[in-house]
Amino acid sequence: MHKSITELIKLHETTFSNVDRQIAQFILSHQTDIASMSINALANQAFVSTSSVLRFTQKLGFLGYSDFKYSVNWQNATTVMTQVTDPNQLGAALAGLLNSLDDDDVHATLTHIHAAHRIFVLATGLNQQYQARDLQQHFLQLGINMILLPATTGSELNNQVAETVSNQDLLIIFSSSGENVVVRDFLKIPLLVKVPIIAFTNNTENWLAAHANFVYTMDYLPMDSQFFPYFSGFFHIFIDYLDTRYRLVYKK
Repeated sequence: MHKSITELIKLHETTFSNVDRQIAQFILSHQTDIASMSINALANQAFVSTSSVLRFTQKLGFLGYSDFKYSVNWQNATTVMTQVTDPNQLGAALAGLLNSLDDDDVHATLTHIHAAHRIFVLATGLNQQYQARDLQQHFLQLGINMILLPATTGSELNNQVAETVSNQDLLIIFSSSGENVVVRDFLKIPLLVKVPIIAFTNNTENWLAAHANFVYTMDYLPMDSQFFPYFSGFFHIFIDYLDTRYRLVYKK
């Protein structure tokens, strides 16, 4: 059984520095608020640095802040999951996802995927990595290779890719918060040379969404929605949708 954030903090508290204890105290007092907080917002309100927050989440065993935030939000959502007992509610939410899509953006996304010389995919957080691998597998079956990049700061492969990409390539980024340090560092050079970027993120109010050419989010649902536990699944369904649309356009 997965440990709660409270249990994880208690398990690791003997290894905490004074700054860690300050972060832990803030998190324990604001667990229901974290759904709408970026790493910068949490750091500012806890009066610590973003790097301290990142190290703290890694001490708890998470890959980074996005992974930590998803776990907190999942735990918060379990208290209301029993409200979603009617499959019609889920069906309506899925219909809302497809209705929220801009058809021109979807067409342009598929055009970029079809025409790109090379496609690189960066995913931060465990669920985002599952989504990225799902996208990779779908399009590999369609004859399109997507190269998955490691979600680590200072990766030699990421550095090489960032320094050699051109506007004929394509970057696809999966980041729940859209504020991940790995993503920001990786995109510094690609943004300068105007490499097309497709973003999968939870909302449009973040750094990644502001810098991507095409953004796919769950904005049509509130972040404190009872459907939050299904967000990852909704993204997988959207990937299925992209696959189907691509086949209709390019595999007739």
